[in-house]
Amino acid sequence: MKKSRVFGRLSSFLLVFAWLFSAAPAIANDFVVTRYFSGIWDQPKQESQGIILQIIDQEEDGNPKAVAYWFTYGDDLDTSWYLAVGHVENEQVIMDLYTAYGVGFMEDESPDVQPVNATGTLVLTFKNCNHGTAAYELTIDEGEAEQGEFEIKRLAGLYNSRCSGGLSDNTPGHGKPLMLEVALEPVIEGSDAKGKARFWERADRSDLHVSVEHMMDDGLYGIRYCEADYPDALDVINGEGAAQFRSPQVENLLHLTKDPRDCTIEVYDGVGVVLTSGDDVLAEKEKGHGKDKDKQGTGVEIDMLNVSDAYPEAEGELKYQVKPDSTEFEVEVEDAPPGSYAFIVAGMEEGQIEVTPSGKGKLKFSDPQEDDKLPLTFAPPWDKIMEIRGPAPEETNILEATFPSEP
Repeated sequence: MKKSRVFGRLSSFLLVFAWLFSAAPAIANDFVVTRYFSGIWDQPKQESQGIILQIIDQEEDGNPKAVAYWFTYGDDLDTSWYLAVGHVENEQVIMDLYTAYGVGFMEDESPDVQPVNATGTLVLTFKNCNHGTAAYELTIDEGEAEQGEFEIKRLAGLYNSRCSGGLSDNTPGHGKPLMLEVALEPVIEGSDAKGKARFWERADRSDLHVSVEHMMDDGLYGIRYCEADYPDALDVINGEGAAQFRSPQVENLLHLTKDPRDCTIEVYDGVGVVLTSGDDVLAEKEKGHGKDKDKQGTGVEIDMLNVSDAYPEAEGELKYQVKPDSTEFEVEVEDAPPGSYAFIVAGMEEGQIEVTPSGKGKLKFSDPQEDDKLPLTFAPPWDKIMEIRGPAPEETNILEATFPSEP
């Protein structure tokens, strides 16, 4: 096996860490540069040269900023390096190059010394999480310009990271799970068409689900928001259809690379926009309240997100009701194949939902426990991830939801 090349005087350091790196899977569809592109990038066709790239915790016009160190050699055949600073644009990192000179080894810091000067540009264009190209243009001795391009290949990444090139790469690990939604209204006056967009996020995954019904014409429709555009993403049959995006990407689902929050979401055909969120954007669903709070208590109802390719028609709903003398929780499933489905709350199974041949099933909980209900032991449900799994033998997640924060 050919030994990996490393750069200059850093060779011994990089070899220690190279064995830690396990390659991330290649990106199947479109992607964006995320924080997990940070790492050590080798130049496989050049001897002992490469780039250290960092996507940093700053933004420029809404795009993440980046810093890179390019290690190479000078005309004197000694090691040389450049500093690059710039920002991310989709699959590229666009940076200005700087060089430094006239500083001795371990020289003391001095405000009178200004050794860093702009010298050109460096643009990194990635094919996926592991491969890309670097194009440079720099000024060398006596003002002469030099330009070129070379391949780069990931040599090492961040510890315990899994690069996908999707939206979830940049989700903070400490963020609370959330679900947002917005209604899609018809553009043509008098149309019965309507739809809904739901965005669901947790630390390890992000989903966007766009559904429509009562569409006048069947066929393929496009979906767009912000700068993201997905032609023919929505297949409408008998007036209904749905499209699901996910990051990290899984088979048969579209890759979610752009954040849909704070954007107008549109469904369009060959003529123009059919449904739009208009001035509304994704937001937490308004929490329901009884007409008389003192008598009726406080209630919350949320729809569950379908995450299954095998059962795309299945739907679920969660209801939580706090009354003066009791608390009730209900989970309901519709349009699902008959069988037993596990109801999971925060990773723990709380009961089995028996779905009848009619495609419906229900579980009820209460505190204090009533005769026809299970004991409500997981209250309050705020911020908990809830899943419906099954039926056997697959026993995979079919419906998921994250309860909102406490009102």
